[in-house]
Amino acid sequence: MRYFFDFDRTVFDTPTFKKDFAHHPSLMELLRQAKALVLELLDPNRKLTFRRIVTRTLGTYASHRRLGFDQHELKEYLYTDAVEFFTTYGKDCTIVTYGVRAFITAKVANALTHFPLADIVYTHRKKGRTIKRLTQGHEGPFVFVDDAHFQLESVSAWCPDVTVVEIRRDQGTGDGRWPVIRSFDELHPLLEERKSIESPPSVEVPN
Repeated sequence: MRYFFDFDRTVFDTPTFKKDFAHHPSLMELLRQAKALVLELLDPNRKLTFRRIVTRTLGTYASHRRLGFDQHELKEYLYTDAVEFFTTYGKDCTIVTYGVRAFITAKVANALTHFPLADIVYTHRKKGRTIKRLTQGHEGPFVFVDDAHFQLESVSAWCPDVTVVEIRRDQGTGDGRWPVIRSFDELHPLLEERKSIESPPSVEVPN
């Protein structure tokens, strides 16, 4: 099984994060973030290029009025059931997140740095083509989970072989076109139920 998950409001408690980070950081906080930035830029073993780090930093400041986040600061905003799921199935999980990459890279990477995920993919367009590309040449089954209807529509249209699941962290009823879960704890029971419906047990006909 290969899993593709949205980030905001799927694995990450975005409403709480936005509320907690609505304030502008103090001068001391900015200075601490600037120090961490300089150390990263000077690190000969850094994984990102100078340009990528600068772009990420400018995007983070434009979106959150800060230069970066403290190490692992955002892990606490991951939903508990997502943490448990990634701990067990992380190597089979890919995060596919939508938006301006410079604005979201620092947030996503900070929250997920502990987990051995298969990949983190950023896209600025609807996810249908991206999921199609990511599944080509790989053996399924595949599952895609998101809360945004336009993304669910896109993947449904582009990837008929992918099971599309709507997640409602707001406890809503869902759109009605896709099966709905409200936590990752419900995902495997849902998939097992769908599998049993699509492949009912054979019945032997007596001679």
